[in-house]
Amino acid sequence: MGRIRFEPAQGQMAGSLTQIPAFSGERFGLGFPEAIGDAARACWFGSLTPHWEQQADSDVWQCTGRKEGELAYTIVITPHEDTVDARFTLTNESNRTWSHSLAFNCFQCGAAASVRDHECTRHWVRTGGAFKRLIEVPRVFGPRPAIQLYSVAGAPLGRDIPFVAGFKATPDVVLEPWMAIQSRDGKRLAATVSRPCLFLFQNMEYSCIHSAAGFGRLGPGETGKAVNKVYFVEASLGDWYKRMKADLG
Repeated sequence: MGRIRFEPAQGQMAGSLTQIPAFSGERFGLGFPEAIGDAARACWFGSLTPHWEQQADSDVWQCTGRKEGELAYTIVITPHEDTVDARFTLTNESNRTWSHSLAFNCFQCGAAASVRDHECTRHWVRTGGAFKRLIEVPRVFGPRPAIQLYSVAGAPLGRDIPFVAGFKATPDVVLEPWMAIQSRDGKRLAATVSRPCLFLFQNMEYSCIHSAAGFGRLGPGETGKAVNKVYFVEASLGDWYKRMKADLG
């Protein structure tokens, strides 16, 4: 079985994934990161011009981005047979202390016909020790009804994170730090998980899911690290969950 292929969009905070054994012929996107930095004033997609460079004789890509006087970051993307690892390093180059720091990682499933799910009937999450379809989880309809953000276990509540609170679309529920979409045939999963995770996000309009990495409190000059992992597996939800927990400890 071959490795997944990652194709960066040079100069952009994005790339695509193809040659995925479990999803032959389909394409997924990574908006990594769609936003990054201080959760009170993050730098959004298009405000930075990162550089992607392939490591010699490998499938590994490194992305470096910087905004003068604000932040610098590095992402190392490593494709495997049914997963893609993204390791983030974020440095606060501002003169402010960031109470919360983030990488808003967009996993785009809308172009994959076998997966996309605009009604959220095949989106899965876990809360209170039980798996739930996302459509069964309470929603708060803010100014953009198609989107929703969720607090996650081990992180501050969404209302205490400026980036999250600003959307006015966070229900009073706490989820585990992952989200998965089951394929239409019920035999495969595409999923995303971050460690540490600051919050979750999904957009019905584009069928994208985000497990936003969190770097904690960063003072001027301080650096934080996090990892995001996306999965493309032929497995039941329960079997994938056991594997994911083992992978991330």
